[in-house]
Amino acid sequence: MNIVGLGSAGCGIADRFGEHEQYKTYKIDSDTYTEQLNYFQLKRQDSFQKYENQTYDLKDYFKNISDEVYFAVAGSGDTPGATLWVLEQLKKHYPNVLYMRPDIELLNVEGELKERLLRGVLQEYARSAAFNRIYLVDNAIVENFLGDIPVTKYYDSLNDIIVSTLHMINVFENSSPLIGSLQKPQTCNRIATFGVADLESGEENLFYSLDLTRERCYYYAINKARLEKDGTLIKKIKNQVKSKIQENLRVSYGVFPTEYEQDYVFCKAYTSQIQLQKD
Repeated sequence: MNIVGLGSAGCGIADRFGEHEQYKTYKIDSDTYTEQLNYFQLKRQDSFQKYENQTYDLKDYFKNISDEVYFAVAGSGDTPGATLWVLEQLKKHYPNVLYMRPDIELLNVEGELKERLLRGVLQEYARSAAFNRIYLVDNAIVENFLGDIPVTKYYDSLNDIIVSTLHMINVFENSSPLIGSLQKPQTCNRIATFGVADLESGEENLFYSLDLTRERCYYYAINKARLEKDGTLIKKIKNQVKSKIQENLRVSYGVFPTEYEQDYVFCKAYTSQIQLQKD
């Protein structure tokens, strides 16, 4: 799988994915990095619009991409102005977009307008099937998982949660569950998010407050020894999944063995509805 990161936030996500051998990373930014491996440097500009109008031919840069692509970008700063022309050069790979929404309360008026514009345009493109799907992540929500951390580790910790969660979901989507069946999302539901849930209570914590969810998938990552010994577990999981079923909401699940001591539940949610939250 390939991860293309645009801007400092997108490159930070790419760096975290690059720690796993399953991913090949590509980074695009205007900063100068000491490590130049798979890095394409843009000429620095002073506005969102100038990055949008400044285009490069990335054919050679992307020439080794041959399978699934995730394009990571955050809705803040000026560099994301390059988003659409970069995606245009990835369109034959039908990429997924991973969009990180910054904490809106900390943006100025201009920053809010740029964020809202980019988020809206990318969702429209996703609905029109210009690319495969957009995954929305709200940094202000993910921040709730961080606890107390030093300022210098804030973004690394934020990226760790986002990447580790999506990575585990990717692993399970390429594995066969011991029980359950994960439904393939309907083609109309191209706007999505992901997150975690509690095995005992069933409480969910999605990384974006998604309106009008039409599909949910649950990935139960259970310690192998517990799967072999706990006779109550399957009933608990089935009852939990059944409790999620609602009218106009498709629900599916899979149970996967792990060597982790702790059990985890990951989830994805899908909709066809453009998310218009302004605050």
